[in-house]
Amino acid sequence: MADTAPGNEIRPISHRSTNDKVLQLVMPLIKSGIRVADIGAGEGFFSQLLGGHVKANLGIQPSAVISACDIFPESFRYPEVKCLWILPDGRLPYEDSSIDVACSLEVIEHVEDQFAFTRELHRILRPGGLAIISTPNILNLNSRWRNLHSGFATLFDPLLLSSTDPVHTSGHINPVSYYYLAYQLRRAGFESTSVAYDRFKDSARFLLLLCGPMIWIGNRLFRRRLNARKKDVATENASILKEMWSLKMLTSRSVIALATK
Repeated sequence: MADTAPGNEIRPISHRSTNDKVLQLVMPLIKSGIRVADIGAGEGFFSQLLGGHVKANLGIQPSAVISACDIFPESFRYPEVKCLWILPDGRLPYEDSSIDVACSLEVIEHVEDQFAFTRELHRILRPGGLAIISTPNILNLNSRWRNLHSGFATLFDPLLLSSTDPVHTSGHINPVSYYYLAYQLRRAGFESTSVAYDRFKDSARFLLLLCGPMIWIGNRLFRRRLNARKKDVATENASILKEMWSLKMLTSRSVIALATK
């Protein structure tokens, strides 16, 4: 594995605030015997954050807790943990029901078949296990505004159509909102879903001041119509829809979906 001496630090591919928030969510779950998978680990920044915590605060060797995987494991640079190879068909390199916590930071927007990916997360988790998936929040007001005037959500741009490797060389290929991510997770077999956030954007708060009344009125009309025409759908989706229209959803940079098997 590559040298990680000063001046050659492991770089985060996802935003540092996202890594810090996911670390906060995972740390209380760590104890002897727990297995955490860093899926789509990149150079190993999150593995390094978590590994530093378990080594310094719990006296546990990182490799006893953490396993990493990526489609390019040769890029992984955290020497305390081994990085396994994700197969070309997307199959994760773990046995059924072998992982307690599966973390996937800013990966799912790169995945062609997101339903297959969430099914893989469900497969590898033990009963009661937790999947933590972060992705850019295309429901915040910055993204809604950009989509209105350009047709592209924030952090999603036109791609090089001639690229043969859209996953890594051409950036984000598959934007997914929290609602449809929660839907994919439920379809995969997860029992419950919830959401957390990393940081909030001042620019989104400013847009909320400008657009707030219009959003509130439009939302009330939409909910009234949904309740009148599809009461069963409205009832079944109530908790997800409430979160989807929340102040946090409208102003956060990323969403972090938590799904329990």
